[in-house]
Amino acid sequence: MSLTIHVGAHKTASTHLQQTLRGLIPRMLAAGTHYSDVHHWRGGPARLTVALGEGEDAARLRKRLRRRLDVTAATWPEMVISEENILGSLRRESLMGRGNLIYPEARRRMGRLCGMLRHRPATICLAVREPCDFLTSAFSMQVMGGHELVLPDYLGGFDPARLSWTDLARRLLSLRGVARLVVWAYEDYAAVRPQILSAILPQALADRAGDPPPAIVGLSQPAYREVLALTLDRPDADLARIAREAKSRFPRDAGAEPLNLIDEATAARCRAAYGADMAQLARLPRTTLLRASGQ
Repeated sequence: MSLTIHVGAHKTASTHLQQTLRGLIPRMLAAGTHYSDVHHWRGGPARLTVALGEGEDAARLRKRLRRRLDVTAATWPEMVISEENILGSLRRESLMGRGNLIYPEARRRMGRLCGMLRHRPATICLAVREPCDFLTSAFSMQVMGGHELVLPDYLGGFDPARLSWTDLARRLLSLRGVARLVVWAYEDYAAVRPQILSAILPQALADRAGDPPPAIVGLSQPAYREVLALTLDRPDADLARIAREAKSRFPRDAGAEPLNLIDEATAARCRAAYGADMAQLARLPRTTLLRASGQ
């Protein structure tokens, strides 16, 4: 049985990739591939993110989902799972840990999923992104959810330039059941998308993939300015509603000013650190870094 797990990360075109794969479900089933994503794992009794958490209720849910996964593995020759909340969430405490650790609970959560899958050898697919852009985009989503308003409060002392995707990859590779990693940069997503699909699917299916329009889009700079103006001194303001309305008035369409909340000195440190981090990632054992043609 072949097992592939796409774990995001968040804000790296995961939704676009999931929409692409979802469009192939009839062909995947006919070819013997079982596919599941956020539509299957975030509602009803099969809430995977809950099962990967702490406590007795989570442990009981893991047992139920293990039986479900056993049946799936026994029935289908190939299994593909795509769910970025496996690593954690975009909430501050779940995304950024002490020591500038990104997704601090990722190893524990992924280890639980590997256990639910009986430690069958899995290929883990992971997309990464330049740290300042990644954290700014994550913050934008938290503003739209009504959870955050000011970036420094969200970061809580986390230094974007010290974010290490290589460290996250090493934590995942250390787990029993993780056979290999396939990694790509969000910045290269459009260029390497055929390679991504070929890493997840048989080539005959990858060749039939469509290309849906962009999925989740964050706040523009003008939209965020409006959110600040309407909420900063109003603790009782409905932040989520105001953010939705501001996003509608100032959409992130072509030519719109992108959200830019990090000073240039920090942004320069991030770019340099990201380049070095990607070079380290490429040298990890059992890791394939997908690159755009000519790189």
